[in-house]
Amino acid sequence: MGRAPTGNQDAAVGAMLGGDVVSVGPVRRTVLDYDAFFAHRELSRLDGEALVEGERRPWSLIEKRTEGPHLADPYLYDNAVRELDAYRSGMFDDMPVGIRAPRVYGTLLEADGAITLSIEDVRHEGSRPLDAQAIVTAAGDLGRMNGRWFGSASAEPWFFAGWIDRHGQPGAVEAGLATVRRAHPDVVPLWGDHFADIHRLIRAQSRVRAVLESLPHTVCHHDAVGANVFRTSAATVLIDWESVGPGTVGADLASLLLSPRRGDASVHVVASVFDEAVEAYIDGFRDQVPAVAPAQIRQGVDAAIALRWKLAVDVLASLESGEPAIRGSLRDESPETALDELIQLVGVVLAAAGRTLDRPGASIDGKPVALRGCCPTPDVWSSP
Repeated sequence: MGRAPTGNQDAAVGAMLGGDVVSVGPVRRTVLDYDAFFAHRELSRLDGEALVEGERRPWSLIEKRTEGPHLADPYLYDNAVRELDAYRSGMFDDMPVGIRAPRVYGTLLEADGAITLSIEDVRHEGSRPLDAQAIVTAAGDLGRMNGRWFGSASAEPWFFAGWIDRHGQPGAVEAGLATVRRAHPDVVPLWGDHFADIHRLIRAQSRVRAVLESLPHTVCHHDAVGANVFRTSAATVLIDWESVGPGTVGADLASLLLSPRRGDASVHVVASVFDEAVEAYIDGFRDQVPAVAPAQIRQGVDAAIALRWKLAVDVLASLESGEPAIRGSLRDESPETALDELIQLVGVVLAAAGRTLDRPGASIDGKPVALRGCCPTPDVWSSP
């Protein structure tokens, strides 16, 4: 339905069309399905026609609105403030050719703290879930972006610095171990030796963190999953910059390669191009920063993937409870397919953990770590 445009919308439309806008309206607003689990946030597509220098011209943009801190969850509001700061900082003016953020046409911070971003309505020119070529292309573009920002990891006080804890979830370790220990006897044989590997990986998280903290750092998007990757004829466009901040080289590629968790790619596709995507990322990164060794980048990718031990525990909990598996981006997918994809993705995580920890000096409580990587091709287990 139509709404009268606000002054902020007028200014945003004017910035988008680049002319002297005489009038805007009526405005059509379509609410988009986005972060439905968060209250007090709304994402909408606004479109209409504007009178520009005597000519009526169509327009559309995305309006992302987060209510103020008196309503919005602190986690949500902190993210919204960070994205506002990112768009206002000018950091997106310094991105390499081939990758960019959506253009911003207006930002508004209201007296009660409510935040509205008026940004480019980017349309993905490819398949969903992402196909193999899109993953490899995005990997190279992410490498160039992370390489361009190398050396700026502590540049802004508003950067998000808690990415290791967000993925590694140290507060959930004891509950995760308890889930593994009580696993139903019918479930354990399905996982074979990998069941013990899950237990070892959870207990090895302090070592995973140490590896990540020892490697070179750059500025990362920290949510570069398939849903946030848009491919246009000219560039990869990354949306949702709420978690931007310092991170280990390779961390953004890890997010992309774990896109099957939410259904933004198939694990079978990811597995088929895993090595190619890593090489594309390395080439892109070293195009900007030749001094960083490929081995360090590979280790960063693997260690960032190994942080995601919680995926394995979530799958075990689903099997234990009997609740159907669901991947958020593919809600019409059968539970059987979703479960198979998630089980195979656990294999990818354990493979990365094996490459991260199965090296001289790696130990837990004085005992050698021997996590067996199952290779990036994940068809090693069968879902029940």
